[in-house]
Amino acid sequence: MDNIAGMIDHTLLLPDAPLGRYTEICREAIQYGFRSVCVNSFHVPLVANLLNVHPESKVLTCSVISFPFGETDIHTKSLEIERAISKGAHELDAVINISLVKTGEWKRLRDELAEIREASEHHVLKLILEVAALTDDEIKHCCDLAMEANLDFVKTSTGFFKRELAPAETARYVKLMKDSVRGSRMKVKASGWIRTLADFNLVLEAGADRIGCSRSVDIIKEFNQQSGR
Repeated sequence: MDNIAGMIDHTLLLPDAPLGRYTEICREAIQYGFRSVCVNSFHVPLVANLLNVHPESKVLTCSVISFPFGETDIHTKSLEIERAISKGAHELDAVINISLVKTGEWKRLRDELAEIREASEHHVLKLILEVAALTDDEIKHCCDLAMEANLDFVKTSTGFFKRELAPAETARYVKLMKDSVRGSRMKVKASGWIRTLADFNLVLEAGADRIGCSRSVDIIKEFNQQSGR
């Protein structure tokens, strides 16, 4: 628990955030030692440049892909991944095509995952499942396909779905996903509505390897206060 900051993807995905806020989150990420700054692909060049000004920092640039609905064409997702990498992204969080899941188009989904894996090359690729829209069986099947495609993470949600999950619900989904990928190299990222240290601890105890949140600084301050730092 000493390096919880290193597990956090410091996230800003709101469309109405002014450009100055990206300077602030990069400064925060460097100050607290977060694992990455996660933004929409449009902002990747700015964030990568801001982080690269501090070569001593190990904070990575993370780009979401086909965010928040995952409904773009397979080749468009690949192109967005390639462009994000060329502009400085180290990690990619791609939203699954939920329509393919809900209609059981597993072959088309398998093809999509294979293509985005190829496009991402050696970069870390996380698959956002949007668990509140899926059944447990669909989540398990998505995890199976993600393992088959040799992705790096499965991730719970975008935080933009119509139903907000309570932290305990997110923790249950994290455990389900962790159990589904057990025995493989795949990891689990929890995200969406993780606002407090208690929320953070819930998903951590459920098995999350990485946690994405926008209130990262508040969580670290709360942790430091409880630790007497």
